Amino acid sequence: MFDSPVVSVHIPVALRHFAGGHEEVTASGDTVGEVLEAVGHEYPAIRSHLMAPDGDLHWAIAVFLGPRSVRELQGLATPIELAETLTIVPVSA
Repeated sequence: MFDSPVVSVHIPVALRHFAGGHEEVTASGDTVGEVLEAVGHEYPAIRSHLMAPDGDLHWAIAVFLGPRSVRELQGLATPIELAETLTIVPVSA
């Protein structure tokens, strides 16, 4: 039996109050979407700031897996490897 990787998720200052004030949280999942869902499950107040109602990434948020935007990769379906870091970055309109 294989467990999903556990990764660090960096929370931007603007969203920290939705994540219990944490600068960084850990979550597990096989894809970026699963990790963000896990963060939203643990901190329900942050979910609507990360995910659009259609289940896609919210337009005002960029998520980086290491140095690359997940939008340049496979979006929410981007696979997660061990010891990776997700960074959430608010973007301006």
